[in-house]
Amino acid sequence: MSYVRISRILRTWRKLKDMKNMKGVRSYGDVKKRFLADPEFRKEYEALGPEFELIESIIKRRGELKMSQEELAAKVGTGQAAVSRLESGNANPTLASLVEIAEALDASLHIELKPKSRNRVSTV
Repeated sequence: MSYVRISRILRTWRKLKDMKNMKGVRSYGDVKKRFLADPEFRKEYEALGPEFELIESIIKRRGELKMSQEELAAKVGTGQAAVSRLESGNANPTLASLVEIAEALDASLHIELKPKSRNRVSTV
């Protein structure tokens, strides 16, 4: 499954969360569960985990603040289309722009590196 396909799926996923009369789907979480039930999607989702986590946290925080994409864009000094591209995974934001977005969402940004294994790097 390609990144482009996942991006399309996520855009569809976000549209689905806004639809009110979907049979058997009550929430964003329900839709996410349905997509993650597909092993191929789950594998790709997990490979892109940090990116999806960041996107999901932006969308979630904007929702908590009842802020539209247009309102976030105005606070950051960009256009609604740029926010849409970011939230759909079709943008590569700079660290500086992520800091601005975090500030506009009254949030803090934390980035860290974690070792993949328990092997320690020896010091000289």
